[in-house]
This record gives sequence, structure tokens and C-alpha cells, in this order.
Amino acid sequence: MRIQACLALAGPIARHYARLTRESADDLTQVGLLGLMRAAELYVASRGLPFEPFARQHIRGAILHYLRDQAPLLRIPRRRQELEQHRRRCESRLQGEKGRAPAPEAIRQAMGLSHAQWQRLCSAPASLRIVPLDETAEPLAADPEEEVSEDPRGARAMALLDQLPAQQAEAIKAVVLGGRSLREVASHWQVSASTVHRQLHRGLAELRRRLDSPSDALAC
Repeated sequence: MRIQACLALAGPIARHYARLTRESADDLTQVGLLGLMRAAELYVASRGLPFEPFARQHIRGAILHYLRDQAPLLRIPRRRQELEQHRRRCESRLQGEKGRAPAPEAIRQAMGLSHAQWQRLCSAPASLRIVPLDETAEPLAADPEEEVSEDPRGARAMALLDQLPAQQAEAIKAVVLGGRSLREVASHWQVSASTVHRQLHRGLAELRRRLDSPSDALAC
């Protein structure tokens, strides 16, 4: 079964993006598995594209969409965004000129910041740092030091989805599987985007709990 053969793809991709954000690796893995289920529904073998790269694209897309959809809930000051963007541009330019990663002092000088301003920029919590997710390299396979075994979680996820509380299931279907934004769903439900966000997180947590519970396991 092609889905079973690709279950191991979701974990490494989810862990990669979890390291770059403050989202839980378990939540991102669950989103990735749902993306895999969606890929299986859309895949057309006659088009000639192997299923694995097609599945990887949908796993990655589901995770990135999920992460981007959370962005409006994180209020990052505009000045902080501008400084981080300026910092990346200066670092990239200096690396191109010197052929190696520039020293922090060189970046500070290129940005025209005082020592105090530089210290404030560098001391910002990691959760406020802007991460260009599209530009980050992700693993092509499972990490070699991590043992990956076939896990029927992905195959059970869709069967368990309809057993969740109604709003939690609808949030997962709309945002993760349907590709709708939190604001779109919130407008349809006539609630706030934060309410949809909470239902989505609760649904993923409950789905994971049921997948981990033998009494809730369903035959594939």
C-alpha cells in the first residue's frame, strides 16, 4: 500500500519545521500525516509522477500552510520585522563578498547599529525571530540516527477524524485538509480566528491521544 510505504516521510519533515518554530513536533507530524492522506486521495498514477515526491509535496505543503496560518496570531512589531530582514540582507551580502559567514561585528557595522541596538536585536526571544521557512533545507529521508518504524497512525487518522468532537473535526478538515485560512473558517463559523485556532489544536491533540490509545485503535 503506497500510504504505508510513505508514513516515515512525515516525521522528519515535521521535526525539521518544529526546530524552526515553536510548534510541537507531534502536532506537525499529525498535520503531515493528514497531508499524506490528502495526497493519496488526489494521486493519479497515470500522470507518471512517482507517489513519494507527490506525497512529500503535500506533507510539506500541509505543514507550511498550517504554520503560515498561525502567523496572524503572533504580533511581531514592524520595526522588529524590518531589522530582521535588514540583518538577513546584510549577512547574505557580506557572505557573498567574503565567501564565508560574516562575523557578528561585521553584520552590526553593515546594519549601522550601535552596540546597544545590536544587543537588543540579538537578545530577542527565538519565538520572535523571523524564519524564512521556504528557504530552509529539509531532510530527504529519516534522520540516520533515528530509528523509524512503520506506524499505522496515518492509516487510522482519517478513520478517527470523524469520531472527534464536531468543531475539532471540522477545524482539521477545513484548515489542514481543505487549505482554508483561520479567518475564512472563523467568518463561516461567526467566531474569532483564535477560537478556530484553539479548536484546531485541541483536535490535533485529541486525535493524537486516540491514535496512541490501543482502545481507540481501528483496523486499517
